[in-house]
Amino acid sequence: MKRKSRNILFCLCVLIITPGINAQTCTKAFHIVILGSSTAYGNGASDLSKAWAYLYTDYLKNINPNYVVDNLAVPGTTTYSAQPDGYVPPQGRPAPLIGHNITAAIKMHADAVIINFPSNDIVNNYSLKEQKDNFKRISNAAKQHGILVWIATPQPRNNLNATQVNSQKQLFTWIKSYYKEKSIDFHTGLASAKDSILFKYDSGDGIHVNDAGHKILFHRVVGEDIPDSLCNINTKVEVTKNVPISR
Repeated sequence: MKRKSRNILFCLCVLIITPGINAQTCTKAFHIVILGSSTAYGNGASDLSKAWAYLYTDYLKNINPNYVVDNLAVPGTTTYSAQPDGYVPPQGRPAPLIGHNITAAIKMHADAVIINFPSNDIVNNYSLKEQKDNFKRISNAAKQHGILVWIATPQPRNNLNATQVNSQKQLFTWIKSYYKEKSIDFHTGLASAKDSILFKYDSGDGIHVNDAGHKILFHRVVGEDIPDSLCNINTKVEVTKNVPISR
């Protein structure tokens, strides 16, 4: 009886120590691929183990150690880098980065893809239409292969001009409205009134968030309940496959 009481107390302590972590009901292992640039790679964190993508990997492996997470993010890249193999970009724009794009995720048989391109597009003065088209092209390619996609919104960044800040705000609104429940808010609570990174979350370069900022991003991803979403989809597929065919 005492042992049972201790177990209950231990579980309550875990819940108190780890606020904000959603309780996942699905423990089946899936394959997640992360596409993005320096933030997804881990820049800004004092150690890669404290970056959002690696915190999330540990979180998933605690659900099931057989989870596979491939982080294909490359610092300095833009949404053009994640375009499918064979895509021919407009003149002056970079070609898809083979092995680090949506085609790579498809070839890996990913169950879900998380996209995190915070601000490099706007720093390169890519138009809002270009960015929208690029996100659509990525998500449409994934959809054709039954892969779920979550798109992170822009993040705050220091030293953007007024035009760039306005474009980031428009992109934020569009991602939230277009991708709805598959959008991840990587902006709210991290930005100042001028849309720069709040000092307490700035890693020191005005571009990337620090450990505390990465932890917030991690919690935002956890809040999407990706494991349960994947489990629900797979359950529906299995049920559909097992439905007797009427003759």
